[in-house]
Amino acid sequence: FCGPGYSTFDNITCYACYKGTYKGTAGNFKCMNCPQHKTTLTIAANSRESCNLAFCGRGKSTTDNINCVDCANGTYKSFFGNQRCSPCPGNKTTLQFGSTDIRNCSITHCEKGFFQSENGLCSVCPNGTYKNFTGNQPCLMCPLNKTTLNVGSTDINNCSLDCATICGKNDPCRDTVTSTCVCESGYYGPECSKRCSPGCLNTSCRKNNGSCPCKEGYYGAKCLKTGCLDGNNKWSDHYVQKNCSEQICPCSQGWFGQSCQYRDLGVEAIMYNQVLNDNNDSTCVKQNNVTVDWLDEIHAITWIRLVFTSNDNITEVEANYFEDHSSEPSFTCDHHYLKIHKTGNTAIDLHCDNSFFIRLLKVSWNSDSPLCSVYVSGERNVALGTRRAKWILNERRAITINTLTDGDYGNNGCLKMNSSVTLEITLWNSIYSSEIRLFTDFTKDNGKGFFTIEIYDEYSHTHYNISSSGENVFVQRAFFMNIFIFNFVKIRVLGGTLHLCEVEIFGDCHYPRYGFSCLEVCYLTCLNQICTFEGECYLCIPGRTGVFCEDRTVNSSDDIWETARVATVTRSTHHSVEANQNQKRQPMIIVLSFLAFFCLIILFYFVYKNYTEKKEPM
Repeated sequence: FCGPGYSTFDNITCYACYKGTYKGTAGNFKCMNCPQHKTTLTIAANSRESCNLAFCGRGKSTTDNINCVDCANGTYKSFFGNQRCSPCPGNKTTLQFGSTDIRNCSITHCEKGFFQSENGLCSVCPNGTYKNFTGNQPCLMCPLNKTTLNVGSTDINNCSLDCATICGKNDPCRDTVTSTCVCESGYYGPECSKRCSPGCLNTSCRKNNGSCPCKEGYYGAKCLKTGCLDGNNKWSDHYVQKNCSEQICPCSQGWFGQSCQYRDLGVEAIMYNQVLNDNNDSTCVKQNNVTVDWLDEIHAITWIRLVFTSNDNITEVEANYFEDHSSEPSFTCDHHYLKIHKTGNTAIDLHCDNSFFIRLLKVSWNSDSPLCSVYVSGERNVALGTRRAKWILNERRAITINTLTDGDYGNNGCLKMNSSVTLEITLWNSIYSSEIRLFTDFTKDNGKGFFTIEIYDEYSHTHYNISSSGENVFVQRAFFMNIFIFNFVKIRVLGGTLHLCEVEIFGDCHYPRYGFSCLEVCYLTCLNQICTFEGECYLCIPGRTGVFCEDRTVNSSDDIWETARVATVTRSTHHSVEANQNQKRQPMIIVLSFLAFFCLIILFYFVYKNYTEKKEPM
């Protein structure tokens, strides 16, 4: 017979009521649940008044551990507990209070000094405007004859320059005090005649020299570089710091790999825990699955890297690929199709036998090690290792040009192309790729050329032919929606003019090749001769082990097979020797047999003759 705060399941033993339950009277009936979003401080609570602590559900949080309130706009919470609501990523917000899923962060929410542009993204307020509140509304114009010194102003007091209009390109407006021109956003120089690099963040730059903070994936003082190699074929501009060792020098966000050569598609995706794509392998979380969501954008996925605190005992790995946000995956890659390669002591690389064009990726595994980072390979720019790039005018003599595949899209080495000019790029060996990008001269307003890209395999068979719309002045992206294997690219202009400054081919070596220029060959001991960028084997042939499968396994079935094979070869060799010796004896045996037969004939003749002579009468 149980007292208050206790109950029984078997009418024999009394048990204390769990946290979140209570029982106010004696008896053997069940403990009562606390009201919604409430719990108790201890077990064995004996009154409803003991349910005085908050226990918040999804979409709710607490600041005093007593009352639960809905998550504010711009935040969400997908689990039970009293933790704070998580902020939406980037410039996103929610439509209402109490959001329970990161997917609710679907509304653009611009900070002070920014407004929502036509493409739905937050853009900086240009010169002559300001915005002193958050939201998606347009920026406010400065008072008459006033302008701002910089873009992104957040206060009307920033409208301090006395200038009737904002300077446009080749339309100077001199300030009466400083006698300098205030440039329109996107231009710089004394007369605002120079255009800022499209690699600049928010397309704005410093008025005196055009330098600027860079967008993700661009580097250099004016953000004119997409990749720069040092003497050891390392992407030095993809490091956070210069002149540092690989052990202590992390990659810039958006890149990963031993040389920071691989583009990371994970930074463009939504993950339920932001520490997984924060470019920091020391921030970790305990979980055995991850969802990578690109919403409506399609990406070509070839392999994935997961970074743990330790890559020991990572088992039961499975990757599910979704072409859309349906409940069923388009393809499941389990241990039958998945190649797993350990990188160092913390990371594993997952390479499925197939490549996929997807919007959503889910990976699960079994391990006690916390997960720290998720990188999704967007491949590397293999054009940097090109064997030869040349342009041809009217099908005459070819002229070599190296500035179109050097990782710098500045206009110092651009090629002016029209219908008479053909650009040919030859790679050392076959590569696989799904995307080619062309960077045109952003200082030209008349560079809208219609062009075509043809790719050829080693047998000169055309794989793909894509033509541009000519609408984009600066970046033309040829996305094939398929993985093609080729080693030769031909670019031609169909109409108009194209000032081409850089060509990027995102892909990697086709097996059995590997390395920067795909000149190295994977070891024969690698299963199917498939290996990583550094030549390390994903899997070994039977009987082999090691990073390069260079070592034999001890007492393996392969060793038994090898012993049996050697014994078989030995027996075969012995029989072959005997056969050769017998073959050499055959002519002598034939001769001796013939002589013996001849002697028998002669002997028979004399015997017969002697016999007939004896029978004749005397």
